[in-house]
Amino acid sequence: MKSHSYLVAAFVVAFSVLLIIPMWAAYGVLFPREAGHSHGAGETVTAAEFEQKTARFMKERQLPDGSVRAAHGEPIYVLATQYTFTPSTIRLAAGKQYELQMLSTDVVHAFSVQMGNTSYNAVVMPKMVTALKLKPAKPGKYLVVCNEYCGIGHDYMYFAVIVEEAEDKEHHENSSAETKGHEHGEQHGK
Repeated sequence: MKSHSYLVAAFVVAFSVLLIIPMWAAYGVLFPREAGHSHGAGETVTAAEFEQKTARFMKERQLPDGSVRAAHGEPIYVLATQYTFTPSTIRLAAGKQYELQMLSTDVVHAFSVQMGNTSYNAVVMPKMVTALKLKPAKPGKYLVVCNEYCGIGHDYMYFAVIVEEAEDKEHHENSSAETKGHEHGEQHGK
């Protein structure tokens, strides 16, 4: 008789969970509608909307070699589609923080990269923007791979992040002012 009561209790718990899940979805807990939700999920957008954001980002920032230079303080848009990431190469400055926003147009993908002593990992899903803060400390070229099996071409799904030395404007301006006086043979301290 005691085992019967455990079975009833398990049934009640399972049935309660089945009732709670639709309520979570209705209240936006399961699929949040806003960025910055407490569970870390991003905003819900259509693939077409995100494709437009990505195309605009690439058009405004694309370099002659095809890579895209990201601006500090502005979002970086990356679109994941079987079996490619767009854009395929992004340039960042060392020591600066960036927000990477990703969306899948088809199936679940994942983002994984090791930059120096820091590892970044995230799941990239259809219809939901995945936002990730990046702060690369060390210059170099880093390979970002999809680590969620997404089909036959999964092994070839990756993109590159090239981290360059950050230009120090203040240092650059000071050294320019110092050399300006010396370029015409002026001497200080006479």
